[in-house]
Amino acid sequence: MFHARAGEDGKLFGSVTAGDIADRASGEGLDFKVEKRHVILYEPIKVLGANKVLVRLHQEVEVEIDVSVEREED
Repeated sequence: MFHARAGEDGKLFGSVTAGDIADRASGEGLDFKVEKRHVILYEPIKVLGANKVLVRLHQEVEVEIDVSVEREED
């Protein structure tokens, strides 16, 4: 789960990128590092909510993960 600053309309003041997702996934106790190039994200996530993101670890190994972006509390 990511926390980000967002406007009243739910649009982020920044974005969640493939690099952000790879860094977070690598820090979740895995025995390997998820590289930015493994995360298939056609454009950065720019709104609050739940998103499905494809991670291709190998040519024959793909997994879909849930990426949730919630409003950051001040």
